[in-house]
Amino acid sequence: MTTAIDTPTEPHTISQLFLLSTAEQRAEIVNRLLSNVSHEMVVSLAASIGDFGDDQHPHVTPEQTEQITAAQVEEIAATAEQHVPGVVDKVTAFYNEQLA
Repeated sequence: MTTAIDTPTEPHTISQLFLLSTAEQRAEIVNRLLSNVSHEMVVSLAASIGDFGDDQHPHVTPEQTEQITAAQVEEIAATAEQHVPGVVDKVTAFYNEQLA
């Protein structure tokens, strides 16, 4: 019998990267993800962290990322991935470039 190995999902990976990032990097990660989600997701996040720009061009500040949980980042990433397949990989690549 073969046992499946648990591997982190892309949304889970991006939330872990979010937790390890600086406030500026967290803001960039969230802003890149938010540019690929629906109006409803933007409104939902705004309800929990406050105003961060208009719905068409949301912009989260580094300070606001302190109010965003890893679970919220996973949800945003999963939604963004549904709208634009591959976007989480692109955001992860951005993060890796920042570390280099």
